[in-house]
Amino acid sequence: MFKQIKPILLITMCAVLFACKKDSKVVTPPPTEDPKSTWIIYNGEANWSGKINPSKGLPAGEFQISSLTGGYQLGYSAGGRVFGKYIYKLNSDSKKGIQRLEVNASGAVVESGFLETPFSSDAEEGNFHISTADKGYYWDSSKGRMKIQTFNPATMVRTGEIDLTALTKGASYEAAGQLVIAEKEGKLFVDLQYGTRTAAWQIVPNDENVYLAVIDIATQKYESTTLYAKASNLGLFGDHPLWNVDAVTGDLYMVAVSNMKTQTPESKILRIKKGQTAFDAGFQLSIKDYIYPSDFNALFAHDGKVYTKISSKPAGYYSGGTHGTKYRDDIWYWTSIDVNTKKATKLNIPVDNFFCYQQPFLADGKIYFISNNAVDAFSGLTELDPKTGTTKENFRLKGGSRLMGVNKLQ
Repeated sequence: MFKQIKPILLITMCAVLFACKKDSKVVTPPPTEDPKSTWIIYNGEANWSGKINPSKGLPAGEFQISSLTGGYQLGYSAGGRVFGKYIYKLNSDSKKGIQRLEVNASGAVVESGFLETPFSSDAEEGNFHISTADKGYYWDSSKGRMKIQTFNPATMVRTGEIDLTALTKGASYEAAGQLVIAEKEGKLFVDLQYGTRTAAWQIVPNDENVYLAVIDIATQKYESTTLYAKASNLGLFGDHPLWNVDAVTGDLYMVAVSNMKTQTPESKILRIKKGQTAFDAGFQLSIKDYIYPSDFNALFAHDGKVYTKISSKPAGYYSGGTHGTKYRDDIWYWTSIDVNTKKATKLNIPVDNFFCYQQPFLADGKIYFISNNAVDAFSGLTELDPKTGTTKENFRLKGGSRLMGVNKLQ
């Protein structure tokens, strides 16, 4: 009986092996630049799910995201931030808080720490800032909206708090540091919100001023409050920090994005100069000088230039396009603005649709920009040489996946 079964088994096994060989597709990883470095590539699908994918070296050319192995699956892939060898992001799929990940010895992205912060609702999304390897700050409404929490990023353990409740004004909604926790020259600058919560995620402020509390990092004590008039709503949300320090000039820039329902006062980019802790009263970049109604929704500063996106048409976030244009259409062009002349120059970078929230970043002397669009079927990364102004496409994804973030581990 065995002799009768054996040929049948052999035929069946050969058929299965042949079918497997025929159906299997060997996906070759993309070529990379500088394979000694580790880069992190976030991709996202139409439902915002995606992966955090490690890559030895910066990928080059066109490739499928599936060619990168060792990825970490996310239900919401909005990019993250890096400090040293770690990746930090808001929330995991199962918990709210600050998630820390790293690339392990096997080359896979894994969770390596979590600081849980049970926010009361998605409308009160958290915010955080890593200052040093063992010092970080975050906002957690469950511990008091007018308090900044401190933690150790090395251990992912809360270490204390900075109490700003003395700055309350009796508004129905008040918060300190929910949208901005910036750092410059040994000081923290945290946004102060005084207003009313509505159905929209933004707070409607009680007046047309923006406020920052200044905190000394060494003593963790409140020092002062700085105000800028005729501006509204500093920052946007925690996954999308709208502040940056120019590494060359030392100036701090941030966006007063405006009330996005009314777009008044108009969106502005503000500055605190090196050596100062108060807003520069003589400086602002107003969106009205370029196009209006619209918003500044991106920010990076380098060597006296601000890099942002300017829409090609009037645009509003609400009602699918309050001013006749859908906010996530292919209308956002990467632009540099000279902070002295306020002249805007459109960059030779693919148009974007605002599905990716990550800001441009500097690495190895180049500034990197992410773009996603339908018009060119483009989802990829472009580098700019800030000294020459020349651009080069680094890579693009194929297969319909969006590029949601890129980091270089330090």
